[in-house]
Amino acid sequence: MSKTPQWIGVDVSQQTLDVYIRPLGKAIQIPNSPTQIAQLVESWQNERIERVVVEATGKLERELVIQLQEAEFPVSVINPRQGRDFAKATGRLAKTDAIDAQTLAYYGEALKPPVLASSSAETRQLQELTSRRRQLIEMQTAEKNRCRRARGKALVDIEAHLDYLRGRLEQLNAEIEELTQNCAEWSSKVELLKTMPGIGQAIATTLVSDLPELGQLSAKKIARLVGVAPLNFDSGKYKGQRRIQGGRAPVRAILYMGAVVAMRYNPAIKVFYERLVKKGKPKKLALTACLRKLLVMLNAMVRDHRPWQYSESPAARP
Repeated sequence: MSKTPQWIGVDVSQQTLDVYIRPLGKAIQIPNSPTQIAQLVESWQNERIERVVVEATGKLERELVIQLQEAEFPVSVINPRQGRDFAKATGRLAKTDAIDAQTLAYYGEALKPPVLASSSAETRQLQELTSRRRQLIEMQTAEKNRCRRARGKALVDIEAHLDYLRGRLEQLNAEIEELTQNCAEWSSKVELLKTMPGIGQAIATTLVSDLPELGQLSAKKIARLVGVAPLNFDSGKYKGQRRIQGGRAPVRAILYMGAVVAMRYNPAIKVFYERLVKKGKPKKLALTACLRKLLVMLNAMVRDHRPWQYSESPAARP
């Protein structure tokens, strides 16, 4: 047992986990399996763990993160680009799994990234279902595009697959709705979000599952978290074009669809968009600004537990 503060980096691959512990300089490699992870977590029970840092690697890190959170260890999940940029900044140009684990441990100690909020089994189930819904929608879109060019038996097969996907989406949407209805907090939040023109059931449930911070952060912080805050790119006399970067892509994508609908049916967003275009802003830039405004309004609604209302007075708007 050691009371020395420890910073742990874990490089995750499909088959193995490479672990490095600072400042002990201890490096180990274990199979990426639930049993081996459980044994690893158990071995840390009496240690003083300050942070365990892993990279988001397409859900390969999921089992590790769940077991660490259940054991109440502080876990940070970072974008792989952040880890690689940090490695270059510290002169670590070589790249192996073991070196990446060392870099992540160093990253945790130096920058102390935010700890990932713990999630319940129900929350994880909702996240899995909404993620699966996105996958089915992507498959449906791809098949619809193929349908335009297909002929004969290939077209018949594509249409049959589209019928299957429509059925699965209906069933999945019903399962998601049932899950949210079983939780009073989720249900009330979904109904609150749906009062905003442009926000339907799919967008509302995605926000509940993938953006639990909604209503808990300031407007600037929630915009940065989702990745819709304009970033400066200036140097000396050069003034670069502001652009968005990073953030939660799935949330941004679903909100984009909401903003497109809101431009037609939400008077606040419609007026805002038309004003930006009239000033000469490119339409794509104006739409991105509408997306950010929509997010900020939703954040205020959840924060104040207040349904959407529109008023011509700017001070009275959400």
